[in-house]
Amino acid sequence: AAIDRYAVTLGCVPFSAFKSGICTRQAVADFFELSIRCATSKGKPRGCLIGSVATFEAGRDDQVRDKVSAIFGEAEQAIADYFRAAQKDGRLTGEHDPPAMARIVTSVGHSIATRARAGASRKQLFVIADDFMAMLFPSRCQD
Repeated sequence: AAIDRYAVTLGCVPFSAFKSGICTRQAVADFFELSIRCATSKGKPRGCLIGSVATFEAGRDDQVRDKVSAIFGEAEQAIADYFRAAQKDGRLTGEHDPPAMARIVTSVGHSIATRARAGASRKQLFVIADDFMAMLFPSRCQD
């Protein structure tokens, strides 16, 4: 129940970055910014309940493992769908592989949450996000 509640409250906040029509580079940058802010919010536990705590329990509990796996899969699918739509309307070139990009983006998001839990500062987390953005999207949005 706690995982479900988290997923539809704080856990879903970063995914609001993937709005239809927004430049893909900006959407990913916004996703990381929201992830960093959620993972380092004052008065809240650092990191991500699903990525940091539930994954630990998943090793011991099949029900938690299935739930976490489903949540990770749904997140990757939603981001891949966003990238596919961006390809259809010309915001992303056809050379990009939407599922692979979604896996990479979510993996960096997991790293951000894990590092936040381990005590990384917002500044350190933004450096990681900025480095990733420079590699995946070397040019700025044109729109």
